[in-house]
Amino acid sequence: MSQDTLQPQLLYKLDEKPPVLSAAFVGFQHLLAIIGGILTAPFLMALGMGLGAEDSAYVISSALVVSGFATLLQINRMGMLGSGLLSIQGTSFAFIGIMIFAYQKLALNMTSGEALGAIFGSSAACAALMLVLSLAVRRLKSIITTNVAGATIILIGLSLIQATLQNLWGAFNAAGGLEGSGVSHLGLAAVVFAVIAVVANLRQVWLRLSSITIGLIIGILAALQMGIADFSGVTEGDILFIPEFWRYPLTVDIQVMVLIMPIFLVSAMESIGDITATNHLSEKKTGTPDYWLRIRGGIMAEALSSFMAALFCTFPSTTFSQNNGVIRLSGVCSRYVGNYVAGFLVILGCLPIFTAVFQRIPSEVIFGATLLMFMLVVVSGFRVVEMAQPKARDWTVVVLAVVLGYVISMSVDRVPDLSPEIVILFQFPVSTGALVALVLEFVIPSCDADASD
Repeated sequence: MSQDTLQPQLLYKLDEKPPVLSAAFVGFQHLLAIIGGILTAPFLMALGMGLGAEDSAYVISSALVVSGFATLLQINRMGMLGSGLLSIQGTSFAFIGIMIFAYQKLALNMTSGEALGAIFGSSAACAALMLVLSLAVRRLKSIITTNVAGATIILIGLSLIQATLQNLWGAFNAAGGLEGSGVSHLGLAAVVFAVIAVVANLRQVWLRLSSITIGLIIGILAALQMGIADFSGVTEGDILFIPEFWRYPLTVDIQVMVLIMPIFLVSAMESIGDITATNHLSEKKTGTPDYWLRIRGGIMAEALSSFMAALFCTFPSTTFSQNNGVIRLSGVCSRYVGNYVAGFLVILGCLPIFTAVFQRIPSEVIFGATLLMFMLVVVSGFRVVEMAQPKARDWTVVVLAVVLGYVISMSVDRVPDLSPEIVILFQFPVSTGALVALVLEFVIPSCDADASD
């Protein structure tokens, strides 16, 4: 979310309409920057939940379609809703770990459909609550401080790295380990990791922005060469996909709400940073009444989009920061470009063959790509804290929250006489760490030295 102090020379300003071909071309560049992330997030959630092929295909395709309509809502500013900026919406990585954790706990006593219904119903309730809270976004920002947000983002990244490494170890063993082809499978993940790392550091900025997509393509080609990718049968099945309203029996589970609500709050704080960066790139002033209207509208649109995503049984959405890089490079901040991006997302989501191809990508390719992405999530968490010019107290809050988040989550089941409901609430390190950070932020006083700086 950090932004360069240099302002690009804009070719098309916020409310200017580029020619159709130019707008479509720039929109396609935005698509390349985000499509890997939008596809990967629901794919990993479905994979971690152990969903069948049909349910997995549904949540991925539905995520694309909802992301398209969410983008339209965000950029076109309907009343109080929307930032009116070129802010692209997509499925959030922040929810991967908590959604998988909640599903695994629910599935112990429910069918798969019932567990999914409880998750989506609880997400809808949290999104509705977030919609109300966004009306007081300034007050909310003073409660979810940079220390709380930074610690939570670090924990999100660490938990995702841990899960990815466990999945890679599982793939290694499933391929026969050292005696079988396990090493070659790990090698495939390493190739994808290396390609993305190299491309992300090239001087050609267009390539850097598309590094994830390029890494996935190289990984697919390598997997085909190794004979471990099979795309046969992708043309079978339906020609057109239409999201289903209330596909699963939606219910609200208070435990699930308590688990995922901190992620909604922190995701909103991240989005404030992303929208602020887009506002700056669009040559709009920060801190003005119009700025706060855009922030409030952006968070409200994000909450409403997540609510609609839940009703159509897919996962919450958020703003994507990658698009600020495309704006900076292209010099085009016209919100009309976002209409093309939204159209591309809806079209791809409505084509089952596109999702079918993505589903058949070997998991090692996905894990190799996401491992680097999740490492960068940890880095972004530290940057969130650093942007506020932290003192020793701030780092104390962040470090204690991260450490205690893991310690409590790993040891809470050993505490005698705790009810199973309480144990479940504290077994996920991210939500636990977020709560610890929130408490520490208001318990640990600011020292006199900090106050005098």
